[in-house]
Amino acid sequence: MKRNVPARICIFLILILILVSCGQVQNAQEQESTAPAETPEPTPAPPETAEELRQAIAQLDSGKEALDLKRGYYEQLLGMDAFEEADYVALAQLYADLDEKMLQRDILSKVLRLYPSREYADRVSAIVVQENGENEGMAALAEQTMTALGSHDMTGLQKLTGQEEWRRILQGGMLGIETRTRYCQGDDVLQIAADGPRTEITWHGADGRFCFYQGDETGAVLGEAVLKDGAYSGAATVTYTDGEGNILRSFSGTLQDGICVDQITVEYQGATYTGKLNADGTSMEEQYQKAADAHGVVYAYTADGKSYLYQEEAEPETFRLDAAYLGFPEYAEWR
Repeated sequence: MKRNVPARICIFLILILILVSCGQVQNAQEQESTAPAETPEPTPAPPETAEELRQAIAQLDSGKEALDLKRGYYEQLLGMDAFEEADYVALAQLYADLDEKMLQRDILSKVLRLYPSREYADRVSAIVVQENGENEGMAALAEQTMTALGSHDMTGLQKLTGQEEWRRILQGGMLGIETRTRYCQGDDVLQIAADGPRTEITWHGADGRFCFYQGDETGAVLGEAVLKDGAYSGAATVTYTDGEGNILRSFSGTLQDGICVDQITVEYQGATYTGKLNADGTSMEEQYQKAADAHGVVYAYTADGKSYLYQEEAEPETFRLDAAYLGFPEYAEWR
């Protein structure tokens, strides 16, 4: 019997350990089940009043998500008729940051009407609205414009630029403020500066084809050449008309790196003049003393040699017929 005592003691100790372990597990489970659950923080209510909206705007940073929120808050303020001058300016800048040029111009035109100033007018004129054909009205005007330019339809351009639809789409109905629009579709880049009756248009198309038009109530000029690598070249034509559409003068010739070469033909006051030119654009024609006395350079004669055209205040060695003399503009794509 004495030999069984140690075994009994061991069994007794093992039972005690098992009971203690079960108690610890149960206590842990009870503690876990009774631990308080975490309560999520309540979502703040969206700003509603003008004061709350301004506070919310002030707390936002300049990230993309923040800009979108600011836009929504500012537009909510605008809808509440709670805008001040600074709010218009801030929203216009916000539209610029979001690359919404049309909306930027619209909001600046509103602040210009409410708070007229040369600064706001200049800001409106500096904006270039980018169009790509998604606006059906603009796409239709662009197609009509390029068709008229390509066919040298001066009358058609004068009528088109005088339409109410033209002013509505390109100027937002504004008068006395120049607006700039750049339309890109395929190879065509059409740039239009419109200011009431005054319009300047350039069209740079496939293979470097370049057409331009400038017009107002006093007259217009329409021309075409090839523009490559920043220089005019190839066959060139330019026509000037008065306010009633009568042709005042026209030029036709050849340009090479922006210089008129070989020959120039000029239609002026019902007569045709032609002139021979050197490779550097200087005149090869005989210089009359009468023209020299007037400090001028003769560059073209009628077929009978009785009449001639000359440029006043010029010297034969330095005067050159070039693209600028014909009327071609300095061209740069707007961004």
